[in-house]
Amino acid sequence: MKNSEQEKYGVLEKCRAVLAIWTEKKKASVLCREMGVGSSLLWQWQDRALSGMLEALEPRGREGREGPALAQQIKRLLDRKIRARELESVGRLPRKPRAQSSPVAGPVIS
Repeated sequence: MKNSEQEKYGVLEKCRAVLAIWTEKKKASVLCREMGVGSSLLWQWQDRALSGMLEALEPRGREGREGPALAQQIKRLLDRKIRARELESVGRLPRKPRAQSSPVAGPVIS
């Protein structure tokens, strides 16, 4: 069963939201407020975008070549996704990545 937030936004809106975070044009919390979605849904969109990029950009005979530099946040997200795929391939279930620690206690969003 899909909820109203998932049906409310199409592919382009989701792409724009994810890219706004990755390019650091907007903070995730601000974007969630503006779009009226929960942070967990936004993180799901990012996870799906990363999965799609990894699948689409899988090396085909050119292993070992470095690409252009990535923003630190995107690099961390890609590293997490790559680690999770590696763990899945050896039959281990991936652990959820830990959120960065902050001085204010609150729910961990990952």
